[in-house]
Amino acid sequence: MMAPPTSPVLDALIARAAMADAPRIEAVDLEGQRYWIKRPEVLSLRWRLQKGNPARLFARERRIHRALMARGAPVPPILAEGEGYLVLPDSGPSLEATLTDAAPDERLRACRAAGAALAGLHALGLAHGRPHPRDLCWDGARIVFLDFERGSSANASERRQIWDLVLLIHGTYGLSPRETPEVAALCDGYRQGDQRGLWKAAQAWAKRWRWIDPLTRPLQRYEARHKPHRRYKELLAIPLTFKRLGA
Repeated sequence: MMAPPTSPVLDALIARAAMADAPRIEAVDLEGQRYWIKRPEVLSLRWRLQKGNPARLFARERRIHRALMARGAPVPPILAEGEGYLVLPDSGPSLEATLTDAAPDERLRACRAAGAALAGLHALGLAHGRPHPRDLCWDGARIVFLDFERGSSANASERRQIWDLVLLIHGTYGLSPRETPEVAALCDGYRQGDQRGLWKAAQAWAKRWRWIDPLTRPLQRYEARHKPHRRYKELLAIPLTFKRLGA
């Protein structure tokens, strides 16, 4: 785990975080360590109407992040914060990058750890809200969750936790829409850590909603035919997700 930054480093990070016209997410390297500064989105009127007020959403994210820290969730510590910024330590590459760049054995370790980490989060009564491989980091030993948005909860219902599990499976398939040992490892990790019977609850959810697959098949075919280079193949991931959950 990264050592806490020295006072001069922290002062420099805070000064950088307060700069105007800076990117929403910025990596800063100081004294051989990498840190991340996150700021509210700058949205057009159209996106403000769809997503909501960026300042209010960012304040909620900071609040949820602190609540998850207090509950012992695997989230990065907040090194500094203000109304317009968060400063976080680097937590390793995203799970998405690991699945793209790492060796096969490392990909399996990371996915198994990701499933176990999500089960552990749920055992604490928490929900991420929208877990996707890009929102999880893997440093070779530990999974850390990032980006807490509208669905995140420090007092989560079973429904939200089921949705967490479904979304993580779906998002992983979306990176490579085919059966892979990595998805199997993720699901094995979750099942082994599942203390609340949520895997079975997710299977029951999948049986109730399996009609989504045949309903979206024309769109799935369109994505396969006309969007082969799309980064996330979310439509092609639908049948694989239901099949994995046994629906």
